[in-house]
Amino acid sequence: MQQFQHTLNDQERLLLTVAEQLKVPFVQIAHLAEQSKLEPSSANWQTVRATAAAALGLVESYALSLRLHGNLDQPELVPMTVSSLLYDTAQELSQFAKQYNVELELDASAHLLPIMGDRAVLQSALTSLGYVFVEASTAVEKRSVVRLAAYRTRYGIVAGLYSSMPDFGADSLRRAHQLHGRARQPLQQLAASPAAGVFVADSLLQTLSARLHVARYHKLTGLAATLVPSQQLQLV
Repeated sequence: MQQFQHTLNDQERLLLTVAEQLKVPFVQIAHLAEQSKLEPSSANWQTVRATAAAALGLVESYALSLRLHGNLDQPELVPMTVSSLLYDTAQELSQFAKQYNVELELDASAHLLPIMGDRAVLQSALTSLGYVFVEASTAVEKRSVVRLAAYRTRYGIVAGLYSSMPDFGADSLRRAHQLHGRARQPLQQLAASPAAGVFVADSLLQTLSARLHVARYHKLTGLAATLVPSQQLQLV
């Protein structure tokens, strides 16, 4: 029988990573549903709802990425404040973080210049990233906090998520991009899972000519994107 070899492209690898990631919430949901038969608890069903919502959110973000990369949709660029973007992202993550006993903190000055971008794309990217950080923060013994922060640099407005988890660097992220879709824990310095939200977020950001990068902020390590203030945007 003739053997066919097929090298996965970027979107196929991303799909495989998302599929591996979705096994985790569905196993959790099945376990909680079975447990609830023996010990009925509203807390269990709240966890089921938050877990299912996170899984659905990841699927929707991945689908949005596919539509944008396939030119089925186009980004709608509008000016927005980074503080409002991070606030809305924190609201999206709040129930999920509550189930993991993780506290979300906001740190973004209202005086930052507005940015230009597609709000749905940016919020989907940050929320997908947030799911990874919330899950990973539960491994930290001390008080678990995930900080959504934005600040200005000479290159633009840096916005992302940070925590006090073990340090990781640009080499770890670069290697993770090579391994995702091939390894079960491509970014094991950050998460003991496929960390699909990281790669979905990066895929979404690419449609806005941005990329995820490792960032440091107030002794915390995180992943962020550098966004261009709206007044610096030049139409080509």
